[in-house]
Amino acid sequence: MTRRVVSTAARLQLVTGRLMRMIRRHGAAGMSASQISALATIEESGPLRMNSLATHESLVAPAVTRLVAGLEERGLIQRCADPADGRAALVSLTPAGAATLVELRRARAVGIEERLATLSPEERKVLEQALPILERLAQS
Repeated sequence: MTRRVVSTAARLQLVTGRLMRMIRRHGAAGMSASQISALATIEESGPLRMNSLATHESLVAPAVTRLVAGLEERGLIQRCADPADGRAALVSLTPAGAATLVELRRARAVGIEERLATLSPEERKVLEQALPILERLAQS
């Protein structure tokens, strides 16, 4: 690997990390990144067993239990018995959980839009042209 590729990789890692921290600060509503991620996973996948949520979120059973309890306490998710196995529980979003995700995404989009507005039209065009490349990198 050339020195330039390594430098590009290091800069990309640094800037994406900074951007993610900036994005996470907007509209988090006092929620942790793990809580937000779990809500998004439940929204995406529909009702999930706790062990499936733990696997998806790379958490151990006690951690996912605490995570679910906190979200349930806030009224963002609900637990119900799994019809296929009464010993297992399914977690699903409540209307409040869905609304929280919508608001969170809106607030984060506003934060990004504010940053984009500080760029010149030429810079925004270059960034727009780079998006397909970044999307391809993210899929790899």
